[in-house]
Amino acid sequence: MYIYMAMSFAGGVALFLLGMKLLTDGLKVAAGDSLRNLLARWTSTVTKGILSGILITALVQSSSAVIFATIGFVNAGLMSLLQAVYVIFGSNVGTTFTGWIVASVGLKVDLQLLAMPFLAIGMALWLSSKGNRTGAFGQALVGLSIFFLGIDILKTTFEGLGDSIPMDDIASGWRARLIMVAVGILLTTVMQSSSAAIAIVITAAAGGLVPVYAAAAMVIGADIGTTSTAILAVIGSTSNAKRTASAHVAFNVVSGLIVLLFINFYLDAISMAFGPELSIGFVIAIFHTMKKLTGLAIMLPVTGRLVGWLEQKFVEPESRQEDTKYLDDTVLHTPSIAVSALIFELKRVGRKSRKLVRRAVRGTRPSRELHEYLHALNGLNMKVADFIQKMQRSGLPPDTEYALPQALRVLQYFREASENGIEASSISVGELQVGRVREILDNFVELLAEFCRIADSEREGFSIEKVNEHKKRLDSAYDAAKMTLLDAGSREQVTISRMMVLHDLIRHYRRITDQLTKAAVFMDDFNKLIEHVPGTGPRLTELELENEPDDEPGNETEAEVRG
Repeated sequence: MYIYMAMSFAGGVALFLLGMKLLTDGLKVAAGDSLRNLLARWTSTVTKGILSGILITALVQSSSAVIFATIGFVNAGLMSLLQAVYVIFGSNVGTTFTGWIVASVGLKVDLQLLAMPFLAIGMALWLSSKGNRTGAFGQALVGLSIFFLGIDILKTTFEGLGDSIPMDDIASGWRARLIMVAVGILLTTVMQSSSAAIAIVITAAAGGLVPVYAAAAMVIGADIGTTSTAILAVIGSTSNAKRTASAHVAFNVVSGLIVLLFINFYLDAISMAFGPELSIGFVIAIFHTMKKLTGLAIMLPVTGRLVGWLEQKFVEPESRQEDTKYLDDTVLHTPSIAVSALIFELKRVGRKSRKLVRRAVRGTRPSRELHEYLHALNGLNMKVADFIQKMQRSGLPPDTEYALPQALRVLQYFREASENGIEASSISVGELQVGRVREILDNFVELLAEFCRIADSEREGFSIEKVNEHKKRLDSAYDAAKMTLLDAGSREQVTISRMMVLHDLIRHYRRITDQLTKAAVFMDDFNKLIEHVPGTGPRLTELELENEPDDEPGNETEAEVRG
């Protein structure tokens, strides 16, 4: 009998976890940009930050997804750490929604009867509309039905076990409660889902296997165990990711220890408020919610100090030129935010590429320094390309999947522009006896340097029309320079070999123009993709105020500006 129950338990947990994954993944895609928009719009105050965390977690049924999305926003500079912490706190409260579903629906309704229509409708939508939001919603319905079937199996497995296993004796006393806390931690750590652990606790308690005090202790353990997901995810990650995950850990550990000390008081208060006839499932759901609200009451007054300590504790190591700034594996959990982070990093690559071109064509930096800069830039390009492949493997909604090949194309354009700049810098103009040859080459350089600014999609007033207009001027400058060189060569004013070298130089200039123009067209499309999100507008002029000199648009020295 026990072998059968063990197999039923394992199957129920497996169905529950599968249902939760399908439900969460489906809801994230079906919601589209709603998650990103809500985080962007509703985090300006403490109340909004907490409510947005509650709402989004209840919507996608995954506090981990909300935490990773929040980390992505902090990394992108679109949300302060303080705002992120409030969202994390709200997300912890929102995760209690699963317990309420299990207690109210899972234990009160014929779940097989409820699950079958959801499964039929969901599969019909999923199969008929695969690849769009309707199909994703169908996937979510399939996940919900499997979620219910898993609960039903767990409920059936635990029914009657309370009579055969004397858990009341085993779970009595503080030592036993600490053991139950450890069991809760273990459950969540192994399954990587506090929702699954809470569902097991509620169904086990409802089946009479686990007494109420032991179940409450397991809930505390499950909440502490859920921090393992965030901890494992941010190992080797950015400082912002570590700070955000640490706030999540602090909330659950501190609230867990406090509530554990007063566990009798909480359970007695529930009994007094709702009466002893209240079902044990609701008792655990209410206890879980009270535990989270206690965490809010404890942590909110010290949030400012917590954030200050975290900022001092986790300091970003000195970054190398080839390190990415906005890309982090944690954002892969939320596709729309991963796309935004990718676009921010592409803008950063563009800033560095245009800066290298300006320095190269003006000859304001030693050749060794330029080659080192190019090597670092190529390293950055490779890291961005690797991240794009990770995004492809993680899966993107159809309305944003097209961005990945375009992003690779933009990286190629920036790389070719940079390499042509280096090639141009290696060609020495030297002394020219023909004044108009020097004049037309100098004019070409100034037009190209100005073009680097005009092709910057982050600058105010940027438009493709202006880019194309200036490109026509550069094309005319190329034609004029070419004719001048040919004329000077035919008149023996320059040697043929010298003429050919200078012609190679202006061809590099023209290739730079072509590549930056192509990149600007795609970056303009990327601007339109994210411009509706507050704080991520197409110009992002706030990035010009960053403290990284090599990331600041137009951060040339006065001598470089004068050429």
